Amino acid sequence: MEKSIVKYLGNFRVEATYEHSGQTLTTDAGKASGGLGEYATPADILAQSLAACAMTTIAMRAFRENIDLTGTYAVVGEIVENPETMKIEKIDIEFHVKGNLDDKMRKKVETFAHKGCYVGNSLTTEKNFTFVYEG
Repeated sequence: MEKSIVKYLGNFRVEATYEHSGQTLTTDAGKASGGLGEYATPADILAQSLAACAMTTIAMRAFRENIDLTGTYAVVGEIVENPETMKIEKIDIEFHVKGNLDDKMRKKVETFAHKGCYVGNSLTTEKNFTFVYEG
C-alpha cells in the first residue's frame, strides 16, 4: 500500500512526502492566517488536485478516441472560502484544451471533466469549469 507521511514543521507549515517516490509537497497557511505564505495553502492544493484529476480524466477520454491533448493546461482561478462554515464554497478552473476537437468530442471532454474525476465527485463545493479550445 502506498502512503504519504505528513509532518508539521512549525510556523503553520506542513510537509507531505509520498513514500513510494519520495516526492515532497510543502504547504503554508496564508499570511492573513498567520502563516509564512511562501507555499501554496492546503486550499490551493485541493483546487490544484481538482484540476489535475479533471485533466487526467479528460486526457484518458481523448486517448480512447486517439486524440493527443499534450499541452493542455488549466488555470486555477478564484477559490472562495467561507470562514463561518470553514468550507471552500467555490473553485473556478479554466481549461485550455489543445487539439482539434469537434463539437461531439468537446461535449465528451466537458462531461468527463465534471463527472469522471474522483476528487470532483468527492467535493460538494461549487465547481465552475470553463473550457477554451485551442486547436
